[in-house]
This record gives sequence, structure tokens and C-alpha cells, in this order.
Amino acid sequence: MFTSFGEIMLRILPASSAERLDQANVYRIEPGGSESNVAIALSNLGQKSMFVSRLPDNQLSNIVYEQLRKFSIDTSYIQTGGQRIGVYLTERGVGPRNSQVIYDRDNSAFSTSNFNDYNWAQILKKTTWFHFSGISPAVSRTASKTLERVIDICTCPYSVDLNYRSLLWKWVNSDHAKINDIMTNLCSKASLIAGNESDYYNIFRMSSNKNNEVDNYTELASSLFKKFRNTKYISISNRKSLSATNNIWNGYLFVNGDTQFCYKGIDYVLENIQDRVGTGDSFASGVIYGLINKAEYSYKEIIDFAVTLSALNHTTIGDASRFSVRDVKSVLRSKGSGRIVR
Repeated sequence: MFTSFGEIMLRILPASSAERLDQANVYRIEPGGSESNVAIALSNLGQKSMFVSRLPDNQLSNIVYEQLRKFSIDTSYIQTGGQRIGVYLTERGVGPRNSQVIYDRDNSAFSTSNFNDYNWAQILKKTTWFHFSGISPAVSRTASKTLERVIDICTCPYSVDLNYRSLLWKWVNSDHAKINDIMTNLCSKASLIAGNESDYYNIFRMSSNKNNEVDNYTELASSLFKKFRNTKYISISNRKSLSATNNIWNGYLFVNGDTQFCYKGIDYVLENIQDRVGTGDSFASGVIYGLINKAEYSYKEIIDFAVTLSALNHTTIGDASRFSVRDVKSVLRSKGSGRIVR
């Protein structure tokens, strides 16, 4: 059983990408959140998945439960409590106009929960791979302390998607030294650490200035493995933004102790992007899926799978990936040509 832990919120966005948040009269409302996105993505790939969180006892939470159950997510250990569900508002970028995010998640049911609100003995007994992101410790002291205690008793592999968010971490006053210490501790026994180049710099102040991309990321990964001796895998998603709706997308997987060490994924030119929110979660999901099933995939196949899954998620509106293994393999066979499948 794959298990992720974090906050799921209601996402509000203009129904049309041509409208700004303060311009629209019609909005889409749907659940979203990094860890729930990963659970849904893996479930759609055929992996049994559980999501652990805390939600208030009201009708808005019913929207979340319906979403998760639609994708066959085990919700048995979502706890009821707190006063409100977190909300975030997004404005999708188009061309030169950047995407925007406004958070309204202070004092949410999840952010005010603590370790004792969850039956971790039962949860971890069922779990074969545990996952969380850097968003969860950022939202509150109690969420951060909960994760510290969880990784102390977790015996299965676990992954961390760094997901640095400059608008969060208010409880430590965005103090970089404190963020570094917290995330270093939470990543100390991780099997996989995922993120983009900016995440690694903003959290750990780690970067490289080599002349080419492969050497740059290889040096960064080597430094990370020296810092995190227990980590087996480092993944780095790589985006070159020509505009908000036109990107070049790929990614890398680094394997500690492997002869080749660096595995670069397939390149995609993404034109007419529908929604970027959640695409990094899809990338992490693809890597995790490949590692869980690594007897069936080479490392090169794992990173190609992850890059392709996340590329597909750019083509739909909504946080979570709706794509199957068959969908991903179909794109890989056609090399992203977009031909009709008959």
C-alpha cells in the first residue's frame, strides 16, 4: 500500500483561463493538494493508495471524500476534526502573464492536527511506501513535528518532494536556516528526494554552475548524496519556460552507487499548456511508481515514464493526473506525436 500524508484543499480558479481572479464571474471548485495528487496519480497507475489527512465535519469535506473515492483512494485514516478546510485560489498564466496563487489555509483542520490525531501504528503497518512533501511541514509547527515523529518510526521506504513554497513557512518567519534544519532532518532517511533545481537551492542552498545541464545536475546530485547518506535516489524535474503556456520539459533520475549514475528523461516541447498546477506531483508520482515496480523497468524507463506522465498532466485542467500506464506507454511509443488512437 502506498500512503501519502498532507493537506487536501479546495482549489478555486476562473472557469476560463482568459479571465483573471478578480475578473471572473464563474469559477471551478475542485479538491487539490500535493500529497493527494500523488495518491490519485498512483491509483490511476494501478497502485493501491491511501491518503491520510484531517478534515472538518461539514459539506465541503464531502467534496473531497467524493473526489478521493472516485479514484479508489483508501480514506479510512482521514480524521475528522478542526473548523475549516484549506482553500487556495489560482489564476492560470497565459503567454507572458504569470500564474498566480493565493493561499487561505491558516488554522485549517490539517494544520492544527498533531501526531496523536492519527493511528500511525495501523497506518504504517499497512504501508509499503510512505510519501509527503515540503508543503506539509511548512503549514504549521504541529504538522512538522508530526512528520518528525512519523519518520522516526517508519520502517518502509519513504519519499519527500521538496515543493518549496515562498508564501508558506510563516510559522518560522521564512527563516532559511530553520527551514534548512527542518527539511534536512525530514529528508535524512528518505529513499527518494524529489524537486526542481530551485527547490534544492531555496531549501538547502545547494547548486552548481557547470557549463551544461547534465554536468550541472550531476554535480548537484553528487553533493546531495554526500549530505543525505541514506538516500538512494534523487530526481530533478527540469522546466524551461518560453512563456506560461509554452515550455520545454524533461527530468533526471540519479541513482547512488549505480555505474551510470545519471539518467536523463525524454524531452517534450509543451505548447498550449492547459494547467501547470500538479505537474511536479505527477513527475514525482511517475518516479515513485517506477521505483515501486523497478523489477519491471530500467532506470531509463522509469525517468522516461515520469517525464511523460507529467507532460500529459500539462494537457488537462486540474491538479491530479488522470492517466493510466497504458496512456503513458502509448505516448512513449508515439514519441509524443499526438496522433489519434483508434
